[in-house]
Amino acid sequence: MAKKKNFFKSPALSQANRSKEDRLRETLMQVVNGQSRLLNRPDDLYETLGKGLDEIEDCKDPKVQLELLAWTLRADFCAFKAEDNEKEYWDSLFYDAGTFFVELATVYQDKEYVADLIHDLAVRHVGGEGRSVVFLSINEMLSAEHSSKLLNELIGQESMFAMENREDVLDAICDMADSVNDSANYAKAALLKDPDKSNTTLIDIANAYFMAGDLVMAKQWMNDVKNPSNEDEEAYLDLEAAIADKEGRKSDCLKIARQLYETYPRIINLGRLVSLLSDGEADDLLKQHEKFRCGASANIEFMQLLAAMKRYEQLSGYVTRFENELTTMDADELTELADNLEKDGQKELAQHIRDWTVEEPEEAEAFDDKE
Repeated sequence: MAKKKNFFKSPALSQANRSKEDRLRETLMQVVNGQSRLLNRPDDLYETLGKGLDEIEDCKDPKVQLELLAWTLRADFCAFKAEDNEKEYWDSLFYDAGTFFVELATVYQDKEYVADLIHDLAVRHVGGEGRSVVFLSINEMLSAEHSSKLLNELIGQESMFAMENREDVLDAICDMADSVNDSANYAKAALLKDPDKSNTTLIDIANAYFMAGDLVMAKQWMNDVKNPSNEDEEAYLDLEAAIADKEGRKSDCLKIARQLYETYPRIINLGRLVSLLSDGEADDLLKQHEKFRCGASANIEFMQLLAAMKRYEQLSGYVTRFENELTTMDADELTELADNLEKDGQKELAQHIRDWTVEEPEEAEAFDDKE
C-alpha cells in the first residue's frame, strides 16, 4: 500500500489563494468583533475601510456586495472614537456605505435577504449615521409587506434587546416606521423608549399619524400634550398649523402660523406664514424679515425662500448686498440655486451668484496624507 504523502499547510499560501472578497470579509469581521489591530491605528483603519468600499464596488456579485456593505456598516462605532476634527470624514465614509447599500438593495430581487441584513443591522445598532440612512430608506428597498413583517418582528423581539443598545434599536425601528408611514409601530417603539409619555414623544407620535394621513389619531395624541415648553412648543405649533391647513381651517392655520413665526422667527416658519398671506402682505413681511431679523450675514435658506416665491427683485438686492460673503458659502447649494433661477429665466441673477461662488475642493484628504 502506497504511503500517504504529507503536505505542509502554509498559512501564507492559504491566504494568497483566497479571493479579495474573502480577505475583506475577514478584515471587517475582525474589526466588528474587536479583534483587529487596526482599531489601535485609526488612520490605517480609515484607509482600509475606504479601500474596502472600492473593492466592494468592483465585486460582481450583488449578494456579496450587500453582505460586505452590512459588515462595513457594523463598523460604524469607529466614528464615535474619532477626534472631533476627523469625525465628519468618518461619518461621510459610513454615509457613503449606507447610500451604496440602499442603491444595491433597491434593485436586488431577494427581498428576504435584504430584510435579514437590515434586521441584523437594527438589532446591533449603536446610533451610527450610516445605518440610519438605511433605516430611513426601507421604503425604497422593501415592499409594504416586507417592511411590515420586519417591523413586527423587531417589535416582537423587544424584550430580547441588549440593554446597552436598546434605545438605539428602538430609534432604528422609529426611523423605519417613519420611512413607510407605519404610525402604529412608530407609536409602539416610541412608547417603549419613553413609557412616561413626554410631550416630545406625544408630538412625535401625533406627527407620525399625521404623515400617515390619520388626522383623527393625530389630533387624539395632540390632545394629550400638556403645556408644551420652549423645547416642544415649536414642534407643537407647527403640527397644529399643519392639521388646521389639512382640514381646511384657513383662519386657524393663519393664526397659528403667525404665532409660530413671531415666537420662533426661523426661515421655515416664515415660509409657512408668507404662503398664507396676500402678495402685498407677503412682500412686506419678507422685507421686514430681511431688515430686522436676517442678521448681518447672508442666509442661504432666506435666498432659497425668495427664489421659491419668485421674489427676484428682493433676492437680487440681497445677493448684491452680501456678494462678498457668497465666496464662503456652500458651493453646491449656491450652484443649485443659480441653476433653478436660470430655469426660471433669471439668467443675469443666476450668473451674479455663480460669479461669486467658490468651488469646494473635489476630495477631502485622508488623515495620513502629509506633504
